[in-house]
Amino acid sequence: MYFSKLTAMFMSFNLSAKLALFCNGIALRVVLLCLACLSFTIKAQTVEVLTEYLPPFQQQNDDGSLGGYATEVIHRLFEITQDEADIKVIPWARAYDRALNEKNILIYSISHTKKRHELFHWVGSLRYEQFHFWGLKTNFSQPISELPLLKNISVAATNEHNSEQYLTEHGFNNVYRVVNNNQPIQMLYNHRVNMILGNSLIIKSQAIDLGFQESLLMPIASAPELDNSLDIAFSKTSDIDLVKRFQAAFKQLEESGELAEIKVKWRIFDDGIF
Repeated sequence: MYFSKLTAMFMSFNLSAKLALFCNGIALRVVLLCLACLSFTIKAQTVEVLTEYLPPFQQQNDDGSLGGYATEVIHRLFEITQDEADIKVIPWARAYDRALNEKNILIYSISHTKKRHELFHWVGSLRYEQFHFWGLKTNFSQPISELPLLKNISVAATNEHNSEQYLTEHGFNNVYRVVNNNQPIQMLYNHRVNMILGNSLIIKSQAIDLGFQESLLMPIASAPELDNSLDIAFSKTSDIDLVKRFQAAFKQLEESGELAEIKVKWRIFDDGIF
């Protein structure tokens, strides 16, 4: 009788111990899960992303959404970092000003010039560009080799674009500064100015998208000082951990070959697509 009671007590104690261990195991798993969720919450954040329409890098899809080569790269970066993108399409001058003065702003696609090098944290290069002055064949019979001869010719440029900054720095006298990135080429084809400044990929893409005959365009003169890469960048005061996270994600895209695949998909090459 005594032995039976002792056995029953032992079994009861053993069951209680197992139950306690089971409960402790569940509790431990819950704690670890909560810690993992907390870690993810601390790491992941919503990042304000500023851009402009600049086909084929950033362009409006038929459904009104934002697409384009650079936008696809941006979405992949956010998938890798697991952060959330709050993308806003605004006039470039405003985007540039905010990226200069506010924290944790991601901006694309931005020319990586010498003047801007120390002003931003650079995430990665989307494409290498070569710049030219462009005009209509009806207005120019041949290229112009000397820069001083260009300075009095009317030219349109978007505010705070690297092209507009270049024209200002080099003392061009007849510059029409505009807000919308499509305005310079519209002004050129509507004979309101005689020149614009840009690279062949973007200039010709804009002409086609706006319904103009791109074969009428001709390069008038090169602007080698503007040759640079078109990049993704963070504002200078951004959290360094955030910057490094996106730099690592971009490096992953490069080393895996995925960035090259996206370029091929969009027919993006350093020497142009035309």
